[in-house]
Amino acid sequence: MKKNGKHRSVTQNYIDLSDFLAAARSLLGLLYTVITAALIVSCMMYVFFDIIPVKGKYNLSGEEVRVIVQVRGYCAEKDSVVVIQGSRLCAEVLDTDELKKLNGDKLQPADNELLVSISEVNGSKTVKLITQDEIEGRVVLILSPMNKFGNNFNKLL
Repeated sequence: MKKNGKHRSVTQNYIDLSDFLAAARSLLGLLYTVITAALIVSCMMYVFFDIIPVKGKYNLSGEEVRVIVQVRGYCAEKDSVVVIQGSRLCAEVLDTDELKKLNGDKLQPADNELLVSISEVNGSKTVKLITQDEIEGRVVLILSPMNKFGNNFNKLL
């Protein structure tokens, strides 16, 4: 007994073509969604963050450390690691209440001044008062070198 081949009708061909086109439209919609999401994320990164090389303890070995710095929409609080504008040195924000306790009424920092411990490239630290205008931004994440990626950025100090 011979088996007859499956007969494909015009209607079945139309249904198959319609299914293929629907799948292609879904794939195209997914591609548009991914591209749109990537554009939105890159615009947000451009507005709020910057990738810069910083100087700190890691520079003793001669390697350049690049970090993501939040340049807008942050508040420099106690224990935040910030980047000093111009020199690109890392600094840790200290508690100004401690300075008030130590100095009494002799030296009172202004409301817009922060007490920071600046890490020099040679490994030494300097404590001084700076204003918010002197801060380039708050360190969010270490990017490179790859063996330092995602490390605790307090190690920059």
